[in-house]
Amino acid sequence: MSVSVNRIWRQLPDETRVAACKLIWAESHGASRQFLFSALANAKKLREVFVRKSPIDRLVNWTAATTTLPDPIVEDILKRYLLHEHRAVIISFLELLHIPHAEGMIEESFDYHTLTKERVQEAARTLLASADRMGAELYLKYLVLQGGPWEGIEEILPTGE
Repeated sequence: MSVSVNRIWRQLPDETRVAACKLIWAESHGASRQFLFSALANAKKLREVFVRKSPIDRLVNWTAATTTLPDPIVEDILKRYLLHEHRAVIISFLELLHIPHAEGMIEESFDYHTLTKERVQEAARTLLASADRMGAELYLKYLVLQGGPWEGIEEILPTGE
């Protein structure tokens, strides 16, 4: 079964989805916040003005319980959650591959063509054996979504989820 952003979202424990949604609502502003309001109103079949006037705790819980949000929103939620809660996993993986980064964010000048499938898979296996297994799996699934040199990771991810 292939990895998809909404499949990853649905498989997360409720408390993880709530924690991730707290982050997105705390950090979103302007157009991205408006997109969240609109998507949540559509998913919940509510008027957008009602959603906009709702307390933040309700927005967090609604978002966490919604499994039909647009892919870009879910991907952003996952990215922010990973950077906030599992940055050490990200840094460990990037350092295993000798990828230059700034606190887990890959430098734009990095040439992804230098990565071989075998090297990426070996680093992924090492990461899966780390203490933060949940963070490692989530990060590796997130990378698979990005495509390119990360596609081969899907072959070594645990199955049966």
